[in-house]
Amino acid sequence: MRKKLICLLLCLSVLLPATLAGCGEQSDNSDGMEEESSTRPAVTLSMWVISEKDISPETEALIEEAVNEVTQSKYTTKVDLSFFTEDAYYAALEEKMAAIQEYKANAGASAPIVLPGVSTEETEASTAETIVNELGMRVLKYPDLDENQLDIIFLAGKDRLRSYADAGYLSVLDTNLNSTSKVLKDYIFPTFLDQVKYNKNTYAIPNNHLIGEYTYLLINKALAEKYYFDTSSVTSFVECADLIEDIGRNESGVPAVLSYADPVNMHYWLGDGEMSILGSYVATAATIGNRTIMRQAFETASFTNHMLLMKKCEENGWFAENPDTTESFGVAIMQGDYKLREEYGEDYTVKVLSYPAAEENTVYESMFAVSSYTVNLDRSMEIITYLNTDSTLKNILQYGVEGVHYELDEDDNLVYLNDDYRMNNLYTGNMFMSHPEPGMDLDIWEVQKAANRDSKISPYFGLSDEWGKVDTLLMAQLEEISAEYIDRMQQCATEAELSEFFQTAKTELSQNEMVKAAFSTDADSNSPYAVYSRWFEVLWPSAE
Repeated sequence: MRKKLICLLLCLSVLLPATLAGCGEQSDNSDGMEEESSTRPAVTLSMWVISEKDISPETEALIEEAVNEVTQSKYTTKVDLSFFTEDAYYAALEEKMAAIQEYKANAGASAPIVLPGVSTEETEASTAETIVNELGMRVLKYPDLDENQLDIIFLAGKDRLRSYADAGYLSVLDTNLNSTSKVLKDYIFPTFLDQVKYNKNTYAIPNNHLIGEYTYLLINKALAEKYYFDTSSVTSFVECADLIEDIGRNESGVPAVLSYADPVNMHYWLGDGEMSILGSYVATAATIGNRTIMRQAFETASFTNHMLLMKKCEENGWFAENPDTTESFGVAIMQGDYKLREEYGEDYTVKVLSYPAAEENTVYESMFAVSSYTVNLDRSMEIITYLNTDSTLKNILQYGVEGVHYELDEDDNLVYLNDDYRMNNLYTGNMFMSHPEPGMDLDIWEVQKAANRDSKISPYFGLSDEWGKVDTLLMAQLEEISAEYIDRMQQCATEAELSEFFQTAKTELSQNEMVKAAFSTDADSNSPYAVYSRWFEVLWPSAE
């Protein structure tokens, strides 16, 4: 019965423009719609996506049916969905692309592949092909997928995107992005679209999502006033040292500091960004094009002073016993979204220590691309564009069919009805187009969009292109040395002991040959310092 209704709706969608043409105020638009409906050929596209769990054939059919109720009516395009769990997706995708590539190679240059639905001047100008359905009504005929057809695909990761582009697996999307799909520029954060380019071409459309969190410094207003502490010019945790000591020594009922936190605004050069002996202080406002100074972390005042103050708090018992249940505190470092300011703003002065930063892994985290083996690039981009600019299609792909897989309660909160269909919201298009997930505030997307507007691009964005040139043996030796010294630092029990360690470690490391090699500036050196410096100078040459 459901299929019959769908056929009826599709038929009506074809006939509707002719009906509207009789309304004088609708005539101009109706004529255009009638012409498009009567001449636009039906196209069938494949779309490969990642699901969080295996999807049953029955559930897949329901999702596909719901998707096509939208895409066939709006674009005369049928979408054939293929679901894979993440552990199986890329192996299946690469096997498919390799098989198509082999087919094309064997077909020969004199025998080009012609697949159903290929967009040409001739087909777009012809009358759409129709068939008579089971109800005796004439409806559009959608071609079957060709085994050598691959259209819309999901991608994640910079290296994968670039390797697929180099292999010739991906279509270039800039023509569409600058014309029929230019609306994407209004819906996708500019940083994503700008930074995802490769060799000046756009090969994938990033799915819009949250870039990251803020790091905040919270200072108790009442206690600051009580101890005559001026918060107006404070920019770091260390600058709160006097207030922390006053609270710690005089306020028995309020912890001076909520909990331990690592130094803020530090970039570490070893161990995949974990705390290490090589670091750079990154100013709050620093962004791409701003150079930072690589040095020993133990010689960096923002690092050592922060660690000394934290150790003093630990030594004196100034941390809260249970931070999760502590309602009042003197000073805290917290990570959170834009809304945290409202949550704590009445009782605390809230300072931004660091803004969300667009890192490479964030920008390349979730994308849709069009395979170079697509039967119709324009139609594929229409689907990608709609998925990123409209909530209807996004919600179907993300949550399934309303009333079958989920429902909205009386407060408009989303409630799953079963466990049949689960998708990662990051992997199904523009996250901000979807209904908030269960447990989320209904205004969460507005809060996250505000954070994106405040964000900056990491000063190290793009460095990975050159970082592979760093001497791997040297890096392994440095990481071993770093692990030893970080462990020694963490074993210090008192502020005095830690202070003495920093002095000793600075001297020892300054004489260590491996550490010296890390800062080599020789023209032929592949030290981390040299590789970073050359990368920066190529992109942002020093003024002569």
